[in-house]
Amino acid sequence: MGVNDAAVQVDTSKHKVHGGNQNPPADQWVPFEWNEPRLGKQVHGEIAIARAFGTSGSLSAGFWRTGPTSPGASADGSHRVIYSAPLGDETAVVLDGSATLTVTSTGKRYEVGPGSIINSPKNLEVQWDLRGPAFKKYWCIFDGTQATPNPPTDLLIGNVSDNPADWQDYHFTEPKEGPQVAGELFFIRPGGSTGTMMSGLWRAGKGISSTNLKPCGEMMTPYTGVLGDETMFLLEGQVEIIETVSGKRHSFRAGDVVGLSSGMHITWVSKGPFVKKLWVITRDVLPG
Repeated sequence: MGVNDAAVQVDTSKHKVHGGNQNPPADQWVPFEWNEPRLGKQVHGEIAIARAFGTSGSLSAGFWRTGPTSPGASADGSHRVIYSAPLGDETAVVLDGSATLTVTSTGKRYEVGPGSIINSPKNLEVQWDLRGPAFKKYWCIFDGTQATPNPPTDLLIGNVSDNPADWQDYHFTEPKEGPQVAGELFFIRPGGSTGTMMSGLWRAGKGISSTNLKPCGEMMTPYTGVLGDETMFLLEGQVEIIETVSGKRHSFRAGDVVGLSSGMHITWVSKGPFVKKLWVITRDVLPG
């Protein structure tokens, strides 16, 4: 996938299967506070964290929402936010509501709604005009220590229902098990502003190439995140993840966030007949 596969030292104490769903308990939502370079301290909406860290760089993921009672929102639930992604490149999926996004420097406007995938480069100021009564998104943010050459300079908008002609079998090599084929994917975001950040859609199930595929569409594959930490938002189906060292099992379904740690060996089981996800792979090493 175009990532430098040279050995990288990772802290195994950060090996964890992260997870969360889009409807966490009320006590897990907190006001979203950050420092906007041009405007200073901002407080807009609420966030709930599903992944707080990765094995390299600054990696987090979770959910953001706003409505009539949210910090910074209007009484009708509409909300204007100036956001330049100062915390790192962000990949997001709109879960509820609609908005107009306007890039401050160019005036380019984008309309987004449920299913829209929004890729925001670090430090690109965008005005978010969110329509009432509510808006909610999944987000994944990554910031590395090394700047990439020719970083993205505009929003990149896709949709979870995109179905281009260039789906490709996902080939990778596991250190112990050797070459594997696990479903198929395509790329949405080939790179970010720092380190390695890629994203795309992936699917597996009946009739889709996989090394270990049952007639019912169930796919099983060993996985150690050789390309980097992977953070996923499940779009369809159910998945079970089994930790190799502990034997601990995790179950996820559509609407959940799943976070895997680079270097941590697990077994991924996609339940038949079909599983689809948005994936983000991050690593604090520049692409080779």
